[in-house]
Amino acid sequence: MGGNVETTRPGEISVHKDVIHVGLTDLASRLPAQSSTLYGNNISKFLLSIGEKEHFYINLEDEVVRGSIVLHEGKWLWPPPPPPSMAPTVAAAPVAAVKDQVPPPPPNYFNRTLTDSLIYTGGIGGALGLGLVSPNHAFTTMMTTFSLAGLVGYHTVWGVTPALHSPLMSVTNAISGITAVGGLVLMGGAYVPGTVPQVLGSTAAFISFINIFGGFVVTQRMLDMFKR
Repeated sequence: MGGNVETTRPGEISVHKDVIHVGLTDLASRLPAQSSTLYGNNISKFLLSIGEKEHFYINLEDEVVRGSIVLHEGKWLWPPPPPPSMAPTVAAAPVAAVKDQVPPPPPNYFNRTLTDSLIYTGGIGGALGLGLVSPNHAFTTMMTTFSLAGLVGYHTVWGVTPALHSPLMSVTNAISGITAVGGLVLMGGAYVPGTVPQVLGSTAAFISFINIFGGFVVTQRMLDMFKR
């Protein structure tokens, strides 16, 4: 219809600020001539590939030429033979190499179970030891909660495929939110923390803020991947 910008001139091909504007209004009527030109160009290039004006030679070894020949010197050549398969050939493995290959040893379930039991025994023993030397009951409760949280977080992240770590960051926003609330409670309300618990609370709130902000950014990027 002549273009969709103001600088286009209907019926003309113009240049505005080094940008070519095609404002032709008869594109539909130009299509038959353009398609005929493209088809004629393909046919002429094919004929030139067979031979030149003075020398015309039909090479039946050429896959393209052989596929277009129906009758040659009175011999019926249609249909052409199927083209060779382009699938890569897999070389057979030498039999000797297969025989020399040693199978992996079976897993030692006893050592695995023993290692896990020693780790859990050490953790529980450490918790009991902290309970014996702790000054009060609150310290034992907090250390137990901290140990369980660390254990759950370790298994949650370690057991997830690395490809899912980015979605996992968005899920941990809830945990980081709880940590931020706990840090805000311990900060005491002053402008500058004055005690060690207030410093720890401020640090926890700051780190939680970074994690929450990064989780929202990752979540937004994942959601953008599913937009059309």
